Amino acid sequence: MRLRTLHLFHSYLNVTQNWSFSLLSEMSDVSVVIAAGEFQKCNFYNPNFQYIEFPIRPLPYDSGSAAERIYNKLAMTARTIYFDRYVARAVRSADVVHSHFATVGWERLQIAKYLKAPHLVSFYGFDYERLPQTEPVWRERYRELFREADLFLCEGAHAAGLLERQGCPPERIRIARLGVRPDLIEVIPRAKEPNELRLVQVANMTEKKGHRYSLDAFLLALKDCPNMTLTFVGSDKSGDGSSISAGLREVVRRAGVEDRVTFIPGIDFTRLHRFLGDYQVFLHPSVYAANRDSEGGAPIVLLDAQATGMPVISTFHCDIPEEVMNNRTGLLAPERDAESVAAHILRFYRMGRDEYEQFSSSARKHVETNYDIRHNASTLRQIYDDILIASAR
Repeated sequence: MRLRTLHLFHSYLNVTQNWSFSLLSEMSDVSVVIAAGEFQKCNFYNPNFQYIEFPIRPLPYDSGSAAERIYNKLAMTARTIYFDRYVARAVRSADVVHSHFATVGWERLQIAKYLKAPHLVSFYGFDYERLPQTEPVWRERYRELFREADLFLCEGAHAAGLLERQGCPPERIRIARLGVRPDLIEVIPRAKEPNELRLVQVANMTEKKGHRYSLDAFLLALKDCPNMTLTFVGSDKSGDGSSISAGLREVVRRAGVEDRVTFIPGIDFTRLHRFLGDYQVFLHPSVYAANRDSEGGAPIVLLDAQATGMPVISTFHCDIPEEVMNNRTGLLAPERDAESVAAHILRFYRMGRDEYEQFSSSARKHVETNYDIRHNASTLRQIYDDILIASAR
């Protein structure tokens, strides 16, 4: 009989969380049921999955009428009160309940109790430190979560340490890497001669992505690297009304380098790997934001880039040193150190074909060896088996 797993999300599924879909899709011997507070109808559907959607939904638009406001308030109240019981009755039984993000894990503790199934919770980013830092109520909620759930998954050793320092029992922490399908990602040969460089950064424009340091480092290096360009791909996602892109554009304007720096608001994920073929180095100097927002683990886009054979310049931030091997698949700098990033840019700028190809081939091999999502899905499948054995004792 196939293992039946229930996966809980706030919203299924944001395009930046495509790794969740890929991971679940690779477990062909597991029955996957998805339940979420809301569904984005256009993204990431697998006909082999079962989807459970609460029948009373807020209106997708708001004309401002009193009737609509009342309806939406009642719909949200109904979802808050009845969602857990509705999902449990619709699922009927599950061998494992897997919550994606700590917030979902705490909010949906009751579902696992209704189903009498072991409960796993995956941490991914904002839920490591930013949430308990900015909303202290979550500190007590995390203590409850660590008491009630059975196992906690994270992406690497740094992330595991973060959980342990917040009170999670170390014996209930497991590392479950994410990944990509390197066999479906074409290796793109890139001609790289000395004294040329085309840089690209693909990331939503939030503070932790380090766009400011990308641009500062680029401008520092440009003095010695005249034959160089930088492309930013991403839109503002700060959530506080600020515009990182507007600030970057103003710096570019004042520096008079509009012909060297390009801004693209976004790109369809299906075109990402081919798009990266036009560039030679992927730039992504992640940092801790002022509110302690961080990558938690590491951005999957670093794996996408390396799988195409593209070296990376990034930072010693969270679990990035596991995804990007310093001096082998890319170069890493301290956080918020634009001068060090600029030095790495200069090194790649001056680099010749042979050394560049060593970085390129190492990047691809690293992803194939350590971040093939088929292998990592098997690891997650084994974790499910392990927790079932433990819960049966």
